[in-house]
Amino acid sequence: MKRFLIFIFTVICLSWYAAYADNSNRDINSTLDNLEKKMSGIESIQTDFVQEKDLALFNEKLILKGKVFIKKPMLLSWRVFTPMRYSIVIRGSTISQWDEDTNKVQQVSMASNPSFQAAIAQMQNWFSGAYKSMQSDYEITLIKDNPLALVFIPKAGSLPQNFIKRVEIVFQDDLRYLKEISISEKNGDHTRLKFMNTEINQPIDAKTWEAKSSVR
Repeated sequence: MKRFLIFIFTVICLSWYAAYADNSNRDINSTLDNLEKKMSGIESIQTDFVQEKDLALFNEKLILKGKVFIKKPMLLSWRVFTPMRYSIVIRGSTISQWDEDTNKVQQVSMASNPSFQAAIAQMQNWFSGAYKSMQSDYEITLIKDNPLALVFIPKAGSLPQNFIKRVEIVFQDDLRYLKEISISEKNGDHTRLKFMNTEINQPIDAKTWEAKSSVR
């Protein structure tokens, strides 16, 4: 379950930011409106990723490579191929995890776990482009126009404030998906996610939604 918790934490992190730019509320609201409009037509996404994590406690870097698949309204498959193989699949309120070491599938229901439900709700907001709904928990600031980059900083008293110091997100040129995410955690760890070879609204193999599958 450790990998599952890391995954959920990463998913939560896919929705935060703010700082260092003197932009009016009108500017940020206009930017968020535009992003929501650009992403509103996305029904499915499949993209390769490279995740680099600097671990403050061990003074080392962990690099993971894999692919993520997303399909509305509630399908997500997060697959790591190297240096180990594991996958996490979300179908509705059920989360399935598989890893090569045990070759077993574990399942968790979100129905009785409010924390998981909150994490998945934030994930839905992130991938649907519903960023304005996050303004109650985060201060959001535009820091660059080309390429578009935002910073999210958790507000005092919010759930994200317990874990996150700052997240910086860079969007792809067409503003339809993410290019890079940098997450600074309160414990000193730093995570950087890069997305590439992104395909939008293309067919996805049905086996992708099975945790124990060789889909790539």
